[in-house]
Amino acid sequence: MNYHAHIYWKSEEEREIALSLRLNLHDSGCGLGRIKNIPVGPHPFPMYQVMYEGNIKECVEQYLHKNCKSLSILLHEDIGENHKRDHTEGARWIGQKLDLNLNIFD
Repeated sequence: MNYHAHIYWKSEEEREIALSLRLNLHDSGCGLGRIKNIPVGPHPFPMYQVMYEGNIKECVEQYLHKNCKSLSILLHEDIGENHKRDHTEGARWIGQKLDLNLNIFD
């Protein structure tokens, strides 16, 4: 199974923290999405997406838990057929849970 993490920021300080994680995530074998400096899709704050496979899931998620500081991070399965389900039933949060704009999936 594949997984996504969405790493959000609400301030310049949090943006710096979020971006500081990118190199280690890349070096761990993750794919990295573009940096979105404005809210997009269901995401209420600027963010970037991290894509990873099940064989590195534990390592990636431990790294995020250990280094997230004040960030909100959405972790979810990527089953690919039902994005609304992925972002709700298949989702977990590190830090503060944010309200997603789920209407975009209707």
